[in-house]
Amino acid sequence: MKKVILYSSVLLICGLFSFSANAQKFAVKASGDIGLGNALSLSSDLPGLTTKSSSNAFGVDFGYTFWQKGNNSLAANIGLGYRMASATFDVSGFEYNYAAPAAADNDGNPYQRYTSLSDVNQKVDMGYLNIPVYLQYQYRITNWLGVHADLGFGLGFKCAGKVSSTKGKAYSYGVYPEYDNLLIDADYLNDFGNRDLANAKVGATDIKGFSASILAGAGFEFYVGGPVSIDLGLRYNAGLTGVFGSKYAFGTTSKITHENAPVTYTVADGQQIKALSSYSTKSHLNPFSLHIGVNVRF
Repeated sequence: MKKVILYSSVLLICGLFSFSANAQKFAVKASGDIGLGNALSLSSDLPGLTTKSSSNAFGVDFGYTFWQKGNNSLAANIGLGYRMASATFDVSGFEYNYAAPAAADNDGNPYQRYTSLSDVNQKVDMGYLNIPVYLQYQYRITNWLGVHADLGFGLGFKCAGKVSSTKGKAYSYGVYPEYDNLLIDADYLNDFGNRDLANAKVGATDIKGFSASILAGAGFEFYVGGPVSIDLGLRYNAGLTGVFGSKYAFGTTSKITHENAPVTYTVADGQQIKALSSYSTKSHLNPFSLHIGVNVRF
């Protein structure tokens, strides 16, 4: 992969600094990518967790044609844009228990806290400064139609990222060993009973600040008049780096504790819910998009 990026960079630099006297060597391309299907590839060992995701982007690319022979041409391109992505995490139902710390009881008594989650929904929004660098081969079929293929890489730098919404239900109760395993679920004590997670304190999501991807695409360029053309095609970005940090160890053989449980409680902070993205074991942004652009060549 390092060799691919190195070779693409060398060709890009050669293209940008090559000299040619032919016309229409330069291009400015304003475009947008409309996401098709799920954009995030994610795996997690949190039971019952499912995800849906999307991604759209827009930006401006600058191209220079450094080789041309007959109807064939090869151009180097570099761009600047903004990518928006969102991921929704759903847990339809999950039950667990853990030994509650003293800070989780009004009287400081030890107990086992039991929690049942239902219909939990959490959305994470992200934004990246996007820099695509790619080579474009084009074959001019007629004076008004060309077909092209793109190959390169993309760099992303996080500009924004947060848990934008959380909702769901939690039912909790405590079992006290010192009182002959007395079960208490009174809603006036320790946030027992039924609770709305929308009112809970939500932890921050761990979104990595840098991303890299392999960019590939193909499409058609329609020359509508003068230097203006319309670009229509498909693009795919294969993520090379993870999106979320794997903050909490959680598996079928892992012990559930106050530190890694999805929803916990202390008297000082009330009920708290973790960012569900932090339970991911693998997460890559792999958007497949409809690419639409307007090009000006000169």
